[in-house]
Amino acid sequence: MAIGMTEEKYTRRHGGNIYEAAREYGIPPDSILDFSASINPLGVPKAIKDVIASNVNSLSSYPDPECTGLKECISNYLGVCGSRIIVGNGALEVIFLLFEALRPKRVLIPSPTFSEYEAAAARYGTEAVYFELRRKEGFRLNVDALIESLNDGTDAILLCNPNNPTSVLYERNELVSLIKYASRRGINVIIDEAFIELTASGNKSSMVHYVNEYDNLFIIRAFTKVFAVPGLRLGYGIGNAGLIKKMWDSKLPWSVNLFAGDIGSVLKDEDGYLNRTAKWLGEETGSFYTGLCGIEGLEAFAPSSNFILVRIRGTNFTAQRLKHEMLLRGILIRDASSFRFLDSSYFRLAVKDRESNARAVEALGQILQRKD
Repeated sequence: MAIGMTEEKYTRRHGGNIYEAAREYGIPPDSILDFSASINPLGVPKAIKDVIASNVNSLSSYPDPECTGLKECISNYLGVCGSRIIVGNGALEVIFLLFEALRPKRVLIPSPTFSEYEAAAARYGTEAVYFELRRKEGFRLNVDALIESLNDGTDAILLCNPNNPTSVLYERNELVSLIKYASRRGINVIIDEAFIELTASGNKSSMVHYVNEYDNLFIIRAFTKVFAVPGLRLGYGIGNAGLIKKMWDSKLPWSVNLFAGDIGSVLKDEDGYLNRTAKWLGEETGSFYTGLCGIEGLEAFAPSSNFILVRIRGTNFTAQRLKHEMLLRGILIRDASSFRFLDSSYFRLAVKDRESNARAVEALGQILQRKD
């Protein structure tokens, strides 16, 4: 069902804040095993490190405000025209530029999902309406029910695929049906694919090629997760050329730094890295999920990406308390209670290497075995 909740203030919390945890617990940040941020554990590709190292002497020059070379690299990587691409300081800048350009009156957001969609709506005076993704349905998207829930005046639908924090990858045929219906109604469909390359089928699951067919479709992507570069801040969007131009016209110049503007060149040579990533996903995600399912007191939801949503059941633990107990063991998890429609029993775990995953499973098991 859809629920309008614009009177409630959104909660702006994110994973990956190891500095806050380090200050609070008096431990060095580099000693924390961070399961709160869903970043590729293979780490930054050597090619990206090489590009950054080779461009240090260029820091005395301004970056290209048009990001011409980066757009060309993305164009070749995904097979879309450069006039359909905008680049930003992380996916978040792209989201805010999109809201500024579209100025939707009402946006429908399947939730629980990334809180910054709500933040963007609030900033631009957009009424946000929420379609609840239900636990009993495995948090899957029921497109028919979503369509039935649309109110008159809804002019945008914004969803995350695979969805954060549920790690559910939506069916392509269902998304096509939604895009077609929305196109007939003059409704924009915005799909955030920040984690799409961190799914078993990678770019094959993307809806990016439908942008050429449907002017109402906009895709958000990022380098952050798959290439493990959250500190670099680099995201991009793909949509119809008219909308993209409008976004470029309102974009702050030089928001994409010189290093970020140059790393697009690695895309053409990163099949090896992406293949290793796919292999890691196949091996570690299933293993970690199985380990979590074996812990009494936990319900883990089958993941499609490199993070797993988990619910505490049958105990007096909350996710906040569990986060505290895990930090005492040097492990940071993501309390997911701030996500709309999730309560204090939910938390999220990134998938990491085998040893780290085993350490997390062992710690969770020990904590939840306690009877207090």
